[in-house]
Amino acid sequence: MTFQVSSLSQKDFVMIQITDTHLLEYPHLEFVGMQPEQSFHAVIDLMRQQHPEVDLIVHTGDLAQNPTPVTYQRYLQYMKSLGIPFFHTPGNHDDVTHFPFHEVDPTQPTVVELGAWCIILLNSAQPQRIDGKITEAQLQYLTEQLTRLSDRHVIIACHHHPFAMQSAWIDQHKLKNSSDLLETIQSFHNVKAIVCGHVHQDSIHSWQGVEFLSTPSTCIQFKPKSDKFALDEEHPGYRYIRLKANGELETQVYRLSSSQRLSSSEVLGYD
Repeated sequence: MTFQVSSLSQKDFVMIQITDTHLLEYPHLEFVGMQPEQSFHAVIDLMRQQHPEVDLIVHTGDLAQNPTPVTYQRYLQYMKSLGIPFFHTPGNHDDVTHFPFHEVDPTQPTVVELGAWCIILLNSAQPQRIDGKITEAQLQYLTEQLTRLSDRHVIIACHHHPFAMQSAWIDQHKLKNSSDLLETIQSFHNVKAIVCGHVHQDSIHSWQGVEFLSTPSTCIQFKPKSDKFALDEEHPGYRYIRLKANGELETQVYRLSSSQRLSSSEVLGYD
């Protein structure tokens, strides 16, 4: 199924990426010394202050740390209250049994049309595993969609990171068939960027004209280029992406000015 957010072609659009909210079953509960719900809402408040006109919000997985129907229902109610179109794809902490997929068939990617742009959300989560994989069926569907959308600019969104972050502990949990994804997109010139979550940090990689962007979590942050699990002192945030009608994009990460600080010892076992 394809969701059309806007049919206007000669217009710039603002897309916001959020990721790794790790919501608990009830909003007052704490996760490794902080309240993910409070931090998530603070990030959204910042987004609304900085960017009062947002066309689309994309969540790249790990919506829930406690992936129960109660958690997902509360997330949906909150997101609907914003009055902004939003879409999401699961992460390794999510439970596909309860995850609010946009498609009747959860194995199918979600396609969102936004003027001259299209956002394709792939599911890279694997049952009972931390690392990621995009199924052959999804890659075949992606090929078909990229062919069909040859006149559109495309962003692909998934949870797991395709490129190594130079952090041994998190790179063992990356997208394991990233070479298959790269092989799929390399013959198409309409793919402009791939956005992901999972790594709880900001990064940009370029490959054959495609930007690969990871984004800070709305809760805890992972320390970059650390062989062992460690938290960073950066604050929670989100990614702003301006999608231009000519196929160019501008992006910037925005963070809260303050947040709860934790030491890595408080989250032993999280990885």
